[in-house]
Amino acid sequence: MRTTGPLLVIATVAVTLGCGARTTAAGAAPSPLEGAVLRASQAPIVGLPDVLTTDSLVGKRVRVLGWCAGAPGLLVGRRVGAWFLGTPDTIVEVRGLVPQECSSSEAQQTLLLLFAQIVESQPEGGERLLLRLPD
Repeated sequence: MRTTGPLLVIATVAVTLGCGARTTAAGAAPSPLEGAVLRASQAPIVGLPDVLTTDSLVGKRVRVLGWCAGAPGLLVGRRVGAWFLGTPDTIVEVRGLVPQECSSSEAQQTLLLLFAQIVESQPEGGERLLLRLPD
């Protein structure tokens, strides 16, 4: 019996789509910036200046290294609010759980590796901030 017609076409399309969903055009595994990053261990590490300057990172989940540059008016540890992550040349607002390292005695002394999503702070764009995600 000869297999032609709609069944062969459907099988060919299914195999083609199934293989294409797992690799990039070059045949390599997809970049974490292309797919949905669900866990901190899957997220790429980016520099804090990249958060502000790299348009392709907006909406992506990343890990960012910096120190707590301040959490005005907030208790550290189990409180959620706005605080700042900094490096020597950049400071970015973070919204979410305030880390223990933001206490006044530890601020700017302990490096943090933060798992967060980069978002525009206003619908029109311009400034960006980080939404802290659970590790």
